[in-house]
Amino acid sequence: MRRIKFELEMPTELPSSLDGLFLGPLHLFDYLVIGCIIFFMVGLWIVVPPISYDDFYHMAVAQQIYRLGFIPTWDFWEFAPIGRPHLYPPLLHMIMALLMKANGGDILFAAKMIKVVTYPLLVFCLWWSSRKFAGYKSAFYTVLVYIGAVTTLADSYQIMPATLVLLISFILFWTFTQKKLVPSIILMSLALWTHISLPLLTLVTLGVFSIIRKNEGYLKFFAKVSAVSLLVYSPWLIHILANFDWLSTVPTPLEFYIPLLAWIIGLAGAAYSIKYLYYDGQIFGIYALILSIMFFSYGHRFWIYIMIPLSFYTGLTIAKFIGSRLGKWRKVHALLIVTLAFTAITFSPTVGRSQGVLFYSLYTPPLLGPSASTYLILSPPTHRGLIPISFDPTGNIDPIGNTFYYYLASIWIQLHTLPYQPICVLGGRAGVDSIAITAFSGRPTTNGMWLEVMQPFLQPIVQYYFYNNATVYIIGPPFTSPPGSVPTNLVAQFGPIKIFERI
Repeated sequence: MRRIKFELEMPTELPSSLDGLFLGPLHLFDYLVIGCIIFFMVGLWIVVPPISYDDFYHMAVAQQIYRLGFIPTWDFWEFAPIGRPHLYPPLLHMIMALLMKANGGDILFAAKMIKVVTYPLLVFCLWWSSRKFAGYKSAFYTVLVYIGAVTTLADSYQIMPATLVLLISFILFWTFTQKKLVPSIILMSLALWTHISLPLLTLVTLGVFSIIRKNEGYLKFFAKVSAVSLLVYSPWLIHILANFDWLSTVPTPLEFYIPLLAWIIGLAGAAYSIKYLYYDGQIFGIYALILSIMFFSYGHRFWIYIMIPLSFYTGLTIAKFIGSRLGKWRKVHALLIVTLAFTAITFSPTVGRSQGVLFYSLYTPPLLGPSASTYLILSPPTHRGLIPISFDPTGNIDPIGNTFYYYLASIWIQLHTLPYQPICVLGGRAGVDSIAITAFSGRPTTNGMWLEVMQPFLQPIVQYYFYNNATVYIIGPPFTSPPGSVPTNLVAQFGPIKIFERI
């Protein structure tokens, strides 16, 4: 077996007629990326993706921080009347609470700002990091590949603390490889205060990188960064460890979504780049290996997040490995660039579909997946606006569901109930419908999301309260009334959503 001969320097790209297209410090490719970022910012502001699933949970937490004026450590607003420990790191929720304060307590304003800004910021940070590691050409190709996959947008325009960790990690990878101590500590600390598990994968990535490059003093540098960052995070870390027995894992759908260009070129490029083991950009390869853990524990997210290193290595391959070759490779190089540009604004060869994508247009051809821009442009009227009018008689098929009517019900709840009065919600999406009422009204409810934090004794207590002590019930499809054993009267109705009071 032939041994790998490690090389220190990446291949030099061959000159191109486009090389001189600089305006100031930026190249034409950079301005095209900035144009894409502006397009997504404006497009998301106009379309405004609807609230769904995880959005409700994070809106509900932000509501409590805004109303209380501090970060609660006990989650009393879910699974009332007993609640559970609040273990989710609060940085994003603090930002949302500040946005609420800046706009008179409007949770919809905070949700819209996060949903509009996050994806453009994610693309910007990926471009910036890729440009630092591999140059403006590679960064441009990386962005084309990344925005060519609809899942990168459909996941990131949800209110996801994990997305903030991703964009922080892109910048952190550069500051860490350059041994910039203070910026690395700040970024790692911010990541830890944002999400409970994904920052640990980033930290492990930095650790593995440091082991590989130990002869350059990275292990000592890693020790400083991780020690100080964990110290900054220690108040919340201690809180999590003190309630560790509440934590468990919840299986998620494995599914798969494979944009073929990214997987074929990216994997080939990652394999070929092993000979450049001591290249700083290999931190993305290490990150890919660490992210593979998610395949077994958080399957559907794996296919989304793995697009980050695959996009990076696709850009690197086209710019450096193919772009440095003569002969027929020049034609291959040009063809790939044209192909990437085309798929970034239309459709790309894709295997599988993702549950994170709220809709697939009828115009989507078989075995093709829409790009982020195509998905945004083809968004139907029923999927525009934070709370579009939508009706789902099953209560569990449409991801937008009956959100509009739950919103109207939450207004009634705010007018006719006490600030911390528990509300019972019975709907087809269980905890999602329940936490939607909390997200809109701030009222505690008897169900909840993020079931990774749970104890067996909690549900029987909540169920007893539901049947014997609760006073207000919100009922949504497929249900039409509270259980027969609960004496109630119908007091209000908004579309399919009914509100009952105990007699």
